[in-house]
Amino acid sequence: MLPKGGSAAIRVAGNTCLAGDVWGTYDFPDKLAVGDFVIFDNAARYTMVKMNWFNGVQMPVHCVRRLDGRIELVREFAYDDFRSSLS
Repeated sequence: MLPKGGSAAIRVAGNTCLAGDVWGTYDFPDKLAVGDFVIFDNAARYTMVKMNWFNGVQMPVHCVRRLDGRIELVREFAYDDFRSSLS
């Protein structure tokens, strides 16, 4: 559910200049501060599709949260992965 009706309009965007990095503008009840969390459900598709090395942005780490609450690391990317992706 997206926040609505607040007085603090916030544009949520990523840290590259890719068009898909702008998720939208949302209204929050209060201005966000450093350390505040904004959580988007079902965003895994976005991070998987946007997986690239654009502007040196590191690839996302892939994790799974198990039903018992454990978080399992599935895949992590390093410099060697970047180097092997060059043509």
